[in-house]
Amino acid sequence: MEKSKKILSFIIPVLLFGALWGIFEATLGTLLHLPVFEAGKLFTKSSIIMVPIAFLFMTLCYKKTNSLLSVVLVGIIAALIKLSTAFVLGMTIYVYFPAIYIVVESLAMMGAIAIFRPTSVLSLKTFASFVTANTIYQFSYISIASIVAVASPNLTKNINAFENMTNWSKVGEKYLFTYNGIAIIYALAIGGALYGLYRLALRYKLFEKVDLKKVVYSPITASLALVVAFAVTISLATVK
Repeated sequence: MEKSKKILSFIIPVLLFGALWGIFEATLGTLLHLPVFEAGKLFTKSSIIMVPIAFLFMTLCYKKTNSLLSVVLVGIIAALIKLSTAFVLGMTIYVYFPAIYIVVESLAMMGAIAIFRPTSVLSLKTFASFVTANTIYQFSYISIASIVAVASPNLTKNINAFENMTNWSKVGEKYLFTYNGIAIIYALAIGGALYGLYRLALRYKLFEKVDLKKVVYSPITASLALVVAFAVTISLATVK
């Protein structure tokens, strides 16, 4: 009985936060790709805004499970949800590359958390984990894109960022410094907003009125989140 509870206490957060990540990728990610938001360029770029949100879900899962493995599994669940768009779009580069990068994000975050071991979601160690993970992720993205550009020049519009200084300025500096910097600003904003909501909840004793942990971390909630994630992702797959 105790063993079953321990397994469930590990699986439920992984499924829940993986599903939430998938839902945000399908909804907010799709919304940010619409022309009206793409006009905002850097500050409304999906890949920049989604990164802090994804790292937040991974941090919450780690806080709940205290397991580095759970961080990667959250990414794998989100990647599988992303891959479900293949039922509509077929297995194209627009399906499997985003899924690959989602797993890369989770591996980067696992490595960063292994270094800093944050004990609280809203802490300097968590922020340091995010900065480290995002830097690793952005460099990994540049590296993968460059390898693809060399191995299959006609597959994507990517260029080899390491070929010369001009390419590095166009791609390497943009992702490693500009994108990374804006993502860090958004992470601070999200962290500040969450801290404000947390203090507000404490002030009005909301945690005493409702057992949120019991509601959130339940098999029913995790299952519903997964169903919604797959349904929304597949439904919005053709939206441009």
